[in-house]
Amino acid sequence: MSFHLNVLQPQYERAFLNCTIRADRQSDVEAIANQMVALRDHYEAVEAETGIPWWFAGILHYQEWNFREPALFEQQIVEVLIEKNYHNARSRTLGAYLWGFDLWNGFRDGAGEKSKGVWAGTNLIDGNDKIGAAPILVHLQAKGIVDMPKPQEGTRLLVLADTLFKARPEQSFRLKADEKLGVKIGTQIDVLEDDPAAENHVKIKLPDGVLLGQDNRSDWYVFREHISIEGTEPDNKPQDEPEAPEVTIASENKGNPIDVPKLGRVYLGNPIIEGGHFSWAEATKNGTRIPADENVVNGILKVAAVMEEVREYLGGHPIRINSWYRDPATNRRVGGARRSRHLSGDAVDFVVSGIPPFQVNRKLDSWWGNRGGLASARSFTHIDARGHRARWTY
Repeated sequence: MSFHLNVLQPQYERAFLNCTIRADRQSDVEAIANQMVALRDHYEAVEAETGIPWWFAGILHYQEWNFREPALFEQQIVEVLIEKNYHNARSRTLGAYLWGFDLWNGFRDGAGEKSKGVWAGTNLIDGNDKIGAAPILVHLQAKGIVDMPKPQEGTRLLVLADTLFKARPEQSFRLKADEKLGVKIGTQIDVLEDDPAAENHVKIKLPDGVLLGQDNRSDWYVFREHISIEGTEPDNKPQDEPEAPEVTIASENKGNPIDVPKLGRVYLGNPIIEGGHFSWAEATKNGTRIPADENVVNGILKVAAVMEEVREYLGGHPIRINSWYRDPATNRRVGGARRSRHLSGDAVDFVVSGIPPFQVNRKLDSWWGNRGGLASARSFTHIDARGHRARWTY
């Protein structure tokens, strides 16, 4: 089963990105979606028992029962889902759920024309077959009723070791039974947000309905070394142009002074770390981006130490800074992600003299490990010190 999913999931994801609701079936899809929303309480009860998203149960109710006897459906579908082992699914991604509808119907051959239980009602299949799962999901996403991200538009969490999802970032023995949930190695979950948290944990926000069998909880904590994050926000397309520092560390002129939280007055030509190779001019775009608060300064100091490590690890090659700290207005202007680490000061986009970005990324990947994010673009490398593993490309 997992082998088939590994092979077929990309097919379903590509097909979903390319599908649209056929104009002649739009009213049918809307009516089905409205009925699902009206009966949502029944499907959320199924979700609470199985961890299967409410909309998955709702689509099954439509396809199998034509929305008849919702209370009886609620009771019986729980038993069937558990019998079929859907509640233990390790891939909780949109592509996996679409494949799950085909599995329900006994179809295992992928996202083709015969996959009518998923694609009927979209531009991918002709005919007037019963509306499939995909157009219903397209409609619910467009209305903001389902927040499961589309393929390639969100981040995916990979579980690297058997672990616990926790209601609080505490040691597991301090938590009640209903505040923790075992999650197996190899589990994949599409997530909406990930942030560093206390005690070496990461806080994650799951899409509505992907509850893994708990009481309507979307925010969880997980030990940072047990997960990897892949992908980034769809709006993360930075175009921050490099700018040479007005003064360099080696020059006699220290440059203009700036006042930053925590440290007070510093000079643009001063190294951020004593004896280091990176200046406040580089971190603040020649003093045009003054850190907003002490947390940002801490982020700058933290990743400045990282950049010294990077420089040494790569053989002392000169490094040019494209982008370091960004205030919110600048981040929006240059196309940074809504929750960019540059806003926290602990991220740097840089170019290494004599080493192409893809080679920089390859050299740093295993070395950087789970200490933070690493991404490659055609013209630069991104690194950040968020404290848990994240990887993506621009």
